[in-house]
Amino acid sequence: MKFTKRKSLSGSGIDLAPIVDVVFNLLIFFALTLNFAISSGIKVNLPKATGEIIEIKDVNINISRDGKVYFNDVLMNSTNSLKQEFQKIPDKDTLIIIRADSEAMHGPVVSTMDLAKNQGFSKIAIGVEPKQ
Repeated sequence: MKFTKRKSLSGSGIDLAPIVDVVFNLLIFFALTLNFAISSGIKVNLPKATGEIIEIKDVNINISRDGKVYFNDVLMNSTNSLKQEFQKIPDKDTLIIIRADSEAMHGPVVSTMDLAKNQGFSKIAIGVEPKQ
């Protein structure tokens, strides 16, 4: 009896087509995910945007259309009074939510963010209304 060695038609390697498909789908998923990625008594007209809803349990700063700054519904007459309010907060991990009217000037918003950052707060958020 003679035994002959048969050559297989298919290679013994791994088929790369399904692996490439999975990696490509993961790449698309992460690219799309990166594109979509993270309130009080003073009446302000907030701009509309998509984002996550945050419960109000931290510091709220409202900026009205005419540029008046309110710290937890109390009018701040000067930058120094706002700075003093920031200094009273012991936990620097407190979330600072800035709710500015959609027609408010950009200056008071930026200066409030800068003041909070200079006082050691790293969690600063901009309040918006959810889009319908």
